[in-house]
Amino acid sequence: MADVREFMTGWFGEDRYSGKPIEKPQMAAWSMRQKDLLRGTAKGRRLVPKFRPFDMLAAPNQSLVMFTNEDQRIGVDSVVGCQTEFTRNIDFDLILFQFAGETTLETEYGVYKMTPGDLMRIPEGTAHRATGTADCLRMFAKLHEPVQRMFDEAQQASHTDFRVIRRGGPSWSVPPGAKEPPKGRVLERMVTWRDTSPDDHTLVERDYEVLVDATSTKRDTKESGIRKLRAFDFFTEVTGQRGPGPKLVETPYFVVEVYNTTGEQFAFHRALRSEEFGLQFRGNSTNMSEAEQACRMTPGDLNLIRLGIAHSVICEDNFLRIVWYSKIPWDVAVDASKHAFNSTFDVETQVIKPAAYAQKSAAE
Repeated sequence: MADVREFMTGWFGEDRYSGKPIEKPQMAAWSMRQKDLLRGTAKGRRLVPKFRPFDMLAAPNQSLVMFTNEDQRIGVDSVVGCQTEFTRNIDFDLILFQFAGETTLETEYGVYKMTPGDLMRIPEGTAHRATGTADCLRMFAKLHEPVQRMFDEAQQASHTDFRVIRRGGPSWSVPPGAKEPPKGRVLERMVTWRDTSPDDHTLVERDYEVLVDATSTKRDTKESGIRKLRAFDFFTEVTGQRGPGPKLVETPYFVVEVYNTTGEQFAFHRALRSEEFGLQFRGNSTNMSEAEQACRMTPGDLNLIRLGIAHSVICEDNFLRIVWYSKIPWDVAVDASKHAFNSTFDVETQVIKPAAYAQKSAAE
């Protein structure tokens, strides 16, 4: 049997010896293993098979929570047409990732448009309302512990636009009365982390004209508290050979990274202090882990790696994946075998400005 390297890691944060901040998870140990014994040899009820989260949305304007713990509520939603109410999350941040379609967000900091591949943070206490196209699909993370660090636009090394086309899914359409969001007197819904039902929310009437684009993080100058990024435009090299991908979002318990790996990952990874799931955005790949011998991943697929499970990936051309990590293990709130549709996704790519490493590789 072929030998393969395995590395074990702890959590992000500070180096255990020097106390200095580190960008990579704490390294615990390196091992040599037999590859066949790291593929599909684990059994247990904690393990969750691959599933297609967007195909679990049975109707437009549905929101579905997939993973929960005391710090996070992570799921998917569709926003088809306009939301009539504004939402103000009082004591938790909201991270949005646009997978397909488009979303226009009206917020206290201004109006923003999200297209496939965009990642946005809406900080706690910020009123917002969304209008989506008929094909709008998003992933969200509600974070009780607020974001500490997040990349900004100045760090983007390239400019790439995407269009995601869904096939085999539903034929949703925006109702005629839901194309334009109402203005004038509008309703705002205040939501706290401990609320358990809509009856716990506080409703307030607002004037649209003095709500949208009325807020700044500074007293005397205009500065937005919202950050919107093109998630896959931060690569300065090919990931998965010498280290992890760019760490776009970080809290004490939650991290978001992106990957553009080519070929086989250099080693199996066993995380001792984090769980993770990868959402395949573009291209195809094969996940290998102690839970599954060979798990074929295509755009829109999600694979959850439980705490302590060794895993690796073989990536084909055009591979892009966004990976979400948690220091606190997740409870799974969905049945991974239940899907309302059987969709596939085609991802069209337009490179406006290639990254320097990609230009160098093309020249060579």
